Amino acid sequence: MRFRWPVLLFSLTSLFMADASDAQRAYEQQAAPDFLFQRRPFGSECADRTPGQRMEPGVRMELGRQAPYKRTRPETLTLSRADIPALTITADPSNFVRVTGTTRNNWSLSFCAQAEGNSESEAHERLQELSMSRVGSTVSLNSAGLSQQVVTRGLLTVDAPADAPIVVHASFAPVEVRDMTGPVRVTATHGRATILDTTGKVDAAGFVVDFAGSKGTVILSSETEINMKLNATRFEGTLTAWAQRPVRVLVPQASQTPFQAFVNRPQDFICRADFCTKVKQEKKAGIYVFTYVGDGSAPPELVHLRSEQATVVIDIDTVPAGAIH
Repeated sequence: MRFRWPVLLFSLTSLFMADASDAQRAYEQQAAPDFLFQRRPFGSECADRTPGQRMEPGVRMELGRQAPYKRTRPETLTLSRADIPALTITADPSNFVRVTGTTRNNWSLSFCAQAEGNSESEAHERLQELSMSRVGSTVSLNSAGLSQQVVTRGLLTVDAPADAPIVVHASFAPVEVRDMTGPVRVTATHGRATILDTTGKVDAAGFVVDFAGSKGTVILSSETEINMKLNATRFEGTLTAWAQRPVRVLVPQASQTPFQAFVNRPQDFICRADFCTKVKQEKKAGIYVFTYVGDGSAPPELVHLRSEQATVVIDIDTVPAGAIH
């Protein structure tokens, strides 16, 4: 039997698209990976590299191809909370922002600019493209843009008063926030936003959003997926997680957190927890709503899980909160 080339190409394209679709569907049905919520120590190394130089003990390996030379520039900044009651951070591409809530009453910022090059002069030249600047209560991380993100990198670590408000705008940069009790707002539209054990008011938007916690007033939104880990049998407060693709949640054994899950098709709600037989299904205005009332002590509307085009997945968490592997 003879195939015409357009027909054959169309058939092969359809086959590959079907395989990709099946793989995507399988991924969106999986449990949220627990490693996303592990509290690894924030590294603090800010060291140059020269060809032939041995790596010092404890310095982590860097992934990918390395240029022969790496040059760094550390900067520090301490801001009084009396002068700066709330901090705003903006980050250009090639930067990474990490914030930890502490008992201190001032803001301590450590910035490490890093640049690679095929020569020492090239690395130094690229290093000048990275800087930290401050105007009033706003600290900005500046870079040359997306074109240099492979060979330049800025890392900002902030030790913050835990109850102070903080805002981070980082469209193309990853952001991680831990242990804050004050209001937190993160915008990482094309980056990853990770929020761990932050118990106040949280408003986080990211390309991907990861959240672990037990209480708060939390609003999460994502262009792709949201991964969550609820660290207590009952979440205290309100939680809204709304993603274009999957919303995946790990809950503890015997979870009593009431919730409502909204999906486009009944098969898009996947529940593998011990309470799944108690979840009720109904259809409202063309959307399927799955409701778990827990012990009845709080309205299920307080925890709102919604996927626009994919799945809401509930799984039992088998790893203790805060564990590191």
